[in-house]
Amino acid sequence: MPSDARDHVFTLYPYHNAIVQSAQGCLVRDTEGREYVDLAAGQLSASLGHGHPRLLEAARRQAEKVVHVGSRFLAAATLDGCAAIAGICPRGLDKVVLCSTGSEANELAIRMARAATGKHELVGVRQGYYGATHATLSLSDYVGFIRGLGVRAAGVHRLACPDCRRCPLGLEERSCDAACVKRSAAELRADSTGDIAAFLVEPVLGSGGIIVPPARFFAAVRQLADGYGALLIADEAQTGLGRTGRWLGMEHFGVRPDICVLSKGLGAGFPVAAVVTSAEIEERCIAAPLANMSSHSFDPFAGAIAAEVIRIIRDDGLVERADAMGRHLRARLQELVAHHAMLANVRGLGLMVGLDALSPESGEPSSLFSLALEAECLLEGVILGYSALSGVLRLLPPLTIAPAEIDRAIDGLDRAAARVAKSGLDLLRHAPTHAGSMKMAATFLTKL
Repeated sequence: MPSDARDHVFTLYPYHNAIVQSAQGCLVRDTEGREYVDLAAGQLSASLGHGHPRLLEAARRQAEKVVHVGSRFLAAATLDGCAAIAGICPRGLDKVVLCSTGSEANELAIRMARAATGKHELVGVRQGYYGATHATLSLSDYVGFIRGLGVRAAGVHRLACPDCRRCPLGLEERSCDAACVKRSAAELRADSTGDIAAFLVEPVLGSGGIIVPPARFFAAVRQLADGYGALLIADEAQTGLGRTGRWLGMEHFGVRPDICVLSKGLGAGFPVAAVVTSAEIEERCIAAPLANMSSHSFDPFAGAIAAEVIRIIRDDGLVERADAMGRHLRARLQELVAHHAMLANVRGLGLMVGLDALSPESGEPSSLFSLALEAECLLEGVILGYSALSGVLRLLPPLTIAPAEIDRAIDGLDRAAARVAKSGLDLLRHAPTHAGSMKMAATFLTKL
């Protein structure tokens, strides 16, 4: 590889100097022969790890048949994928649209809701993240990341963030009865026209900091949405496909959404997403009418991948494994918290785990210290989840991770935290991160 090859890459995200050569299972290797335990599952998507043999074989078989035929035709693999996806969703959610990315899927879910209700306004959650397109980015709101990235769409509102560790009302979870939703309902009455088409929620807020809402939160949101005649859309990009120890994150809360959006883990590294809804909403969208003119809707390759991912998860018991490995990971992290003052607040469901990187001065989550920890962990051969510069370390490893790999990663995090505690932010000057990326990261941090 030419030494200046990276000069041709447009820097969209701060990236490390290491150049990946190959990956297998939960291990990634760079061109210098170094090996890393991947606690991020790629971009939170490689749910089966890297190079899963059954998935590669399914991809090969389908590629030899047909990859893409356009949205005017259906293929056998498309039907197989849609049936498999409907099989893991709540009863009554059995109408599936296959597409490519979570942003695209959420955009379609929003258009479905507007068509089905005849309404326009949208409600998200503070510190939520729904995608990188205009509507989804307008609805997103976490760590100030989207500041200056364009004009927000009109008619967008937000519910209070359901973070019981930092309750905006100063209440205790066991007695609050989702008071944050009641406060948000009053704000909606004052700020909206009442013309609300949809409420978009993540079962666990991912990019916003691995925030697990209180038990009553989604029941209260469901009631609020019903009062407006709005649809409830569950964005299961990060929580779906067994990640939280259930097939879908909303199963933990006993609330059925009107539309379920799946992505990331659905393709296990391939770009596959889906929007799932009911026959009733399908009929309302047809009557509206709603047109969906995406080049890669219902691709047979996407259908084959989704079906095989679901079969592997079921055959290998990976939903149950995520629950067990998540308990082991959180227990090991609690051991670190007991020895490192800069680490705190281990939380999560299944293998969707977060903890805070605290500033020694303020005792609050620090973007700079999370960045320093990520860089030092890379030197230890550990890839942490994307912190999104929020002061939170997100750990979402492949569902196939073994206890020994968890232990190896935690030992590396232990050593990295000790160095950061000793040397502080001076370590960022020597971080193994591309100079242009560090400049980009520094620019974001100064504007938060």
